[in-house]
Amino acid sequence: MATYEVTGNAVNISAGPQLFVQEAVLDFSSTNLGIDETIDVFQIPANTVVTSVGYEIITASTGAGELDLGDSASATAFLADQDGDAADGASAFGAGKSYDAADTVILKATTAAFDGKIRVVAVMAPLSLSSRDGEAFA
Repeated sequence: MATYEVTGNAVNISAGPQLFVQEAVLDFSSTNLGIDETIDVFQIPANTVVTSVGYEIITASTGAGELDLGDSASATAFLADQDGDAADGASAFGAGKSYDAADTVILKATTAAFDGKIRVVAVMAPLSLSSRDGEAFA
């Protein structure tokens, strides 16, 4: 399996006092993401709700492969069987998930290598905003 490194592409963009967005642009034009290979796109902090994860195809793949977006528990936790050779600008977003422990958003190529360019985005909110002590009921 090939090793991929993303440098300088992931950023956090403020979307309010607690909500934040992570995004990364991944260019596989010189080194393809092979069939059944995955790449760790970015980290999910512990005690976080991921409200949505998705992608935008910047440059379509020349192969007819499909892409999955997931986490360490399931490669398809957010999106499954998305067309990697869809038209430039095509996008899709999947529903969210809550994380007690830290995890990773992963991108996986299936059925054919992906040689395009893709932007992956996740919207997250931390859950550790209070002490969790609560108030006693009288």
